[in-house]
Parts: sequence; C-alpha cells; structure tokens
Amino acid sequence: MKNTRNRRPQDSLCARLPTHFALDPRRLTVLAALILAIIEKRTVCLFQLVVCLRLVGTDETIYQRLKRFVQFDWAEQQSMTARFVLGFFRDQDELVLILDRTNWKWGQRDLNLLILSVMWKSFSFPLAWTALPHGGSSSSAARIALVESVVASLHGKRLALLADREFIGRDWFLALQRLGIQPTIRLHATTRVNGIDVRSCFLKLQPGELRRWHCAITVYGVRMRVLACKNLHGEILYLAYHGWSTQAIDRYAWRWNAENMHQALKGRGFDLEATRLTDGDRLSLLFGVVALAFIWCCVSGDFVATKSPPKTLKHGYSTKSVFRLGLDALGVVLSQRPRHKHASRPTFLQLLATFDP
Repeated sequence: MKNTRNRRPQDSLCARLPTHFALDPRRLTVLAALILAIIEKRTVCLFQLVVCLRLVGTDETIYQRLKRFVQFDWAEQQSMTARFVLGFFRDQDELVLILDRTNWKWGQRDLNLLILSVMWKSFSFPLAWTALPHGGSSSSAARIALVESVVASLHGKRLALLADREFIGRDWFLALQRLGIQPTIRLHATTRVNGIDVRSCFLKLQPGELRRWHCAITVYGVRMRVLACKNLHGEILYLAYHGWSTQAIDRYAWRWNAENMHQALKGRGFDLEATRLTDGDRLSLLFGVVALAFIWCCVSGDFVATKSPPKTLKHGYSTKSVFRLGLDALGVVLSQRPRHKHASRPTFLQLLATFDP
C-alpha cells in the first residue's frame, strides 16, 4: 500500500479529478493547484494566487502558466461538470433547478453570467453557465440552449425550475413544456394572460392575502395556474406555476438559494468580482474552477457539521453556513495554521473524500 502521509494535497486532488474530467495531465495539475489556491487565499486574482500555488517554477513562470491555462476552452468540459455535480443528487427523484443571472462591471466592460444551478440545502450548485456578451438580460434562445445542454444528463428525474420575472417569453415557456420541466416563474404585472394584464385578475389584494385564479389560464402559450400575493410592504408577487399554490409559494422562496451561492462566490467567499478577466470564454473557465471550489467547500462543511454542529442562535439559524464551515476547515488544513492541541479537525484526506460524489 502506498504511503500517502507525505503526499501533497495537490497530488491527492489531481488523482481524483481524472475520474470526472478528461483533461491533459498538465492542465489537471494547474486545475488542482488553482482550486486549492483559491480556497486558501479566498480570491480569484491570479497574481495574488501565484505565491501559494503548489507548482514548480519561479513566480513569473507560474504566472505565465496560469495565463495560458485560462485560455483553455472550458466549453468542452460543461457536460462533464454537469455530470459531476449531478453525482451528488443521484438518490433524488426530483431536482429543483434555479435559473439566475449575476453581473458586475470592470471599468466600462460588463461581465454577465447566466447560470443554471440545482438546489442543495441552503445553496445551489452550478450545473451550466454561459457568459453573455452584453450587460442586459438573456434571450430566450440563450436560456433554452443552456437548459438543453444539461437536460440529457437529467433523464429519469422529475424537474422543477424557479426563475425571476426577467426570464419570460413564449418561446421559453414552450421550450420548458417540451422538455417536461415544471416551472414556477414570477410574472410582470403587465404580463398578458387570456388577453388581459395579470394584475387585472387580482384587483384589491389586501396585505398578507394570497389569491389564486380559479382555473388554468394561458401564459405565454402554455396553460398554467396563476396566483398573486401582497406582502406587508405593499409589493405584489405574481406567479405562474403548476400544482398547488402553497407549494408554489414555498418553492419560489427557494430561489434565494441561488443568491446565497452568488454571495459565496463573491464577497463572502472567493471575491469573483475582483477578477480582471473580461473575455467571455476566460471568465467562463474561471467560473468553472470557482464553482468546483465552492462545491467542495459546501460538501466539506456538511461533513464538518455532522461531526461538530455549529451553534444555533436565537433566530434558529447557525452561526456559520455549511459553505463557511467547509471554507474554514479546508483553509486551516491547507495553510497548516496551528490549533489548540485538544481541538479536533478533519484531515485533508477526509475532506477530499467528500469531493467524490
């Protein structure tokens, strides 16, 4: 049996990745080193990662190697990434997909990512994504292509999809019906249903009231149920859905899991907005690497929580999310920061085992 006690974390991770990603060994080495460095430094700035990358060479040669790596086309790995992520959900008969968009600016350049993710606990895991060549919302064609790129990997599972009101349109709704996906999508107040604005169907709503239309109506060419509810601040939510109204409201609230993911990828985790990569293909590759680091932190945090549950505050939430638990645990292992001699913490190999769905 091989002695793995002195094996570098990068070597152990490199040994796991080929089972999921068909990459050249040299690219696998950089990918593994980059995942570890992003977790340890909690940033995506390449020049800041050079100092902790476990690669052979001077800082300058390592930086040049990183710049060559980000020119690699990640599109070929999109289907492999989706299969890898779905490995964590193989025992689930139903998957809840979330379509969302995140964007920011670098100078005058818009950086805009359309992301399809799958709900996992209080977060969602990225399944597929595409960089939009503009700063606005996505087209129906872009959304359909994104969903179709992973739908073959979802064969045999019931699918639900949650989306905000920017993701509407006749072609889009008809495509979801064709693919067998049950949507719960927010509507604009001016959305036409059965020839009239949806707000005309729900007049004089009271704060806290939930009202559903008595029968299915045509929404963007598809027969769906529609409901409306008004919160205590006077904002009205219009939803198009299938099934029960109470289930639709609960499911739409799960869309916040994607917001939790965005926060973890950005300011509360890996500072994705600090990247200086503006080319769409390079940004897509960087997002793929960060997504793998994010997923590993989440499943590692779930493992840590089973061994040592975090404290629960009076409002019922834990002091740390599973993402933060995993990020801290991996950060401690990778940096080898000293801990109290009686404090138990998982080993790198234990955390690595969680990364194998």
